Amino acid sequence: MDQENYTNKRNASVAVPLLNLDRPKPHNEEAEKAVLGAMLIDPTAAAAALANLRFEGAFFRPAHQIIFTAMLELYPGKGDAGLDVLVLTDHLQKNGRLEEVGGPSYLTMLADCVPTAANIEYYIDIVKQNAILRRVISSCSEAILKCYDSDEDIKTLLDQVEQKIFEVAQMNESKDVMPIQPLVKDALSYIQKLMQGDDTVMGLKTGFDQLDRLITGLRPGELFVLAARPSIGKTALALNIAANIALGPAKVPVGIFSLEMPAQQLVLRLLCSEAKVCLARLINVITPPKSTWSALQEACMRLIKSQILIDDTGAIDILELRAKARRMKSTANIGVIFIDYLQLIHTDAGRNASRENEVSKISGALKALAKELNIPIVVLAQLNRQAEQSEKPRLSNLRESGAIEQDADVVTLLHREREKQYQQGENSNEGLEAELIVAKNRNGATGVQNLLFFPQHTRFESRSKVDDSDVRTIQEI
Repeated sequence: MDQENYTNKRNASVAVPLLNLDRPKPHNEEAEKAVLGAMLIDPTAAAAALANLRFEGAFFRPAHQIIFTAMLELYPGKGDAGLDVLVLTDHLQKNGRLEEVGGPSYLTMLADCVPTAANIEYYIDIVKQNAILRRVISSCSEAILKCYDSDEDIKTLLDQVEQKIFEVAQMNESKDVMPIQPLVKDALSYIQKLMQGDDTVMGLKTGFDQLDRLITGLRPGELFVLAARPSIGKTALALNIAANIALGPAKVPVGIFSLEMPAQQLVLRLLCSEAKVCLARLINVITPPKSTWSALQEACMRLIKSQILIDDTGAIDILELRAKARRMKSTANIGVIFIDYLQLIHTDAGRNASRENEVSKISGALKALAKELNIPIVVLAQLNRQAEQSEKPRLSNLRESGAIEQDADVVTLLHREREKQYQQGENSNEGLEAELIVAKNRNGATGVQNLLFFPQHTRFESRSKVDDSDVRTIQEI
């Protein structure tokens, strides 16, 4: 027992210095002075510093942070004229903060402390790295305190901690401070390129031209909803779009959360869809035609070279999904996430919460996740039974919550006559007419993408692109 007490006391004594939060946090006062001084003598240095250090707590010394904030307030109005001690002194005095930073003499000292701004990038890097270290310490300290005192669910706590760490990781991303004039010119240039059909201003291409023209591709930070009744083909269409993105010229990494279908089955669908092969016709076939086997092998090689990450956790809750999405982004730099489907996601809303409130919380969390990761999120959703009573589905048919419509940037409704598939013969190679209705588009027009659905391949094609000579007949396989 004595040995155990000794060990516990020893471990405690070792842990105390490690968690001693009274130690000075990482900083370099001379580097902070050098940054501010360089900003006062060189407009280019000022632009570089404002672009890289424009976040809370960039400077350790409060006076330096006040001076930097004042420079930030002055810079957009001064344009290329730069900053100087006289203008900065006047600005701080008008705001009653001049004496707080050490008076005019301290500002003069800052301007004289660096002979040249040639090393500004080096000074900025020192200041920024110390600021990031301080933010990590603060985030970890906050996490430790929450672990001791929090009454929250462990998943909620983990989500909060991961979000804090992800925010720290994003501090390395720099954004320029710019006046509105060049932004207006860029906006006009963007519109001109859109009118000319320039692909460089598009988001991720879905592979369906009419849809891409309407929504200008899947854009970062946007929530794209693909809704339909069961057995209409929303999973097939989502996989087609995912494959078009992952296998396209840019080879964009794709993340897929499949809550309904196992990963192996999902890959089988992708493989047969890419090869345009009917899986059902291969059952008990000892020797398939060479063309069929060749098509499967070619599709297999394309998929192997792609970066598609699949998570088939069933009944996943929104906090776990967000955590896994962040890891996908940090490890594989995924460019888009597909979720099949929204109503299968769970929350910790409590026993008394209605399903409408749960779905509302989920859709809001997915929109926030799209903005946090700065990538598009495509989420599949069910339509209610009333959609079958009208000629075509409407936004009001979104099942369980109007919050989906509110949070989504784009809402599409997949529609086709399901009975025609049952009437189609087993050996038919005809495509079934379908429509993807863009019912909501926050940043553009609404409209319709005309499609053909080939159930034997679980594949959608743009109706305008289908060429009978390119469609492998069912008899071949």
